[in-house]
Amino acid sequence: MYGGIAMNYQESENYIHSFRRFTKEPGLKGIRMLLDLLGSPQKSLQFIHVAGTNGKGSTTAMCAAVLREAGYRTGMFVSPYVLNFRERIQIDGQMIPEEAMAALCEEIQTAVAHMEEQGVSPAEFEVVTALGMLWFARQQCDVVCLEVGLGGRLDATNAIDKSLVSVICAIGYDHTQILGDTLQKIAFEKCGILKPGGICVSYPRQDAEALAEIMEQCAEKNNRLIVPNAESVEIHTESIFGSQFRYRELDFDLPLAGRHQIYNFLTAFSAIEIVKSQGFAISDKNITNGIAKVAFPARMERISVEPLVVLDGAHNLQGCEALAKAMALTHKKKIVIMGMLRDKDWTHASAMIAKGASAFFAVTPDNPRALPAEELAQQITNVAGKAMAFSSVKKAVAAAKRLLDRDTALFCCGSLYLASQIRPILLEEFAEK
Repeated sequence: MYGGIAMNYQESENYIHSFRRFTKEPGLKGIRMLLDLLGSPQKSLQFIHVAGTNGKGSTTAMCAAVLREAGYRTGMFVSPYVLNFRERIQIDGQMIPEEAMAALCEEIQTAVAHMEEQGVSPAEFEVVTALGMLWFARQQCDVVCLEVGLGGRLDATNAIDKSLVSVICAIGYDHTQILGDTLQKIAFEKCGILKPGGICVSYPRQDAEALAEIMEQCAEKNNRLIVPNAESVEIHTESIFGSQFRYRELDFDLPLAGRHQIYNFLTAFSAIEIVKSQGFAISDKNITNGIAKVAFPARMERISVEPLVVLDGAHNLQGCEALAKAMALTHKKKIVIMGMLRDKDWTHASAMIAKGASAFFAVTPDNPRALPAEELAQQITNVAGKAMAFSSVKKAVAAAKRLLDRDTALFCCGSLYLASQIRPILLEEFAEK
């Protein structure tokens, strides 16, 4: 076991961010070497492994909420974070403590130094993954709900040897320069998390091209494939505040809004069923109570009810389509604050959101890959009417607040980087005291 130079919390976070985003050579060599040097903490853990383009975070959070409700010590590994880096590594809803993160980074620092002596330098996400595995193992988690960072096949989380179940959420076009420019290629990368002889659950409304590849990969790896039936849900009510429905003779109250979240629920429910079949004691009441308590920042998050203020991390075409459908569930006039990254399909995604808006405020997210607000506003003016560009997120929120009343709602979206910027401002201005 290794021990490095003493760090405080901020130093440990700075240390993690000092690594490059990607390794020079894609693959699992670096993360496997790092985990080996740290004593292979992942080998003592059990996982629900979750990949996909959209819905990974929500599905992971639903699985974790049910397992917590059933009394299991539940790790949750998600990315990216919205407000605090430590959101990425949680146990029973609590972020990794600052002191623990700093101490574990000292161990990682020495292990990394040993790697570098052998000419191997890990990427940032590999270090984050190793940190999560160490914390979950040291805290003796019963199960870890493990969200893939990017893709699946070559993702650092895929260094695990096995999983209780592999979950493939909705597949769409994102990171095409890395994962491929067809849904078949993207699905192939996502299915890289499938383990020989395992069990795979797929999102119920999967694109036909993606589903065909999932079926092929399951056949090749001898995986049983479960695709829940979207038609078997009896929906009672749908609103911007969530959905009430009946499934498998159980009544559910899901606080995450949008039809896509019902489909994410079906995916999570099927995964939990597989976990139950492997000896976990999870009652129907655990499932209904866990789903009722699920919460995830910046996923159709209601900051305020009156006036209605919603924050969503929708940032690609599929995510924005789901958000647009959810926005249509309220008859209020809609103000949109949106900021996007240039490397997304921002023209089509933003147009989809702008169609339902009475006012569109463009901002620039705090990221080197950000699309300038002026460029986004010009595009929206061309396709959907007038839009305004703001020099700061705070000014956009102030302008929106002046227009808000009981007949008007505010939706903020376009990037999780924007969500991290705007969320504290929205909470300050609108959160119910």
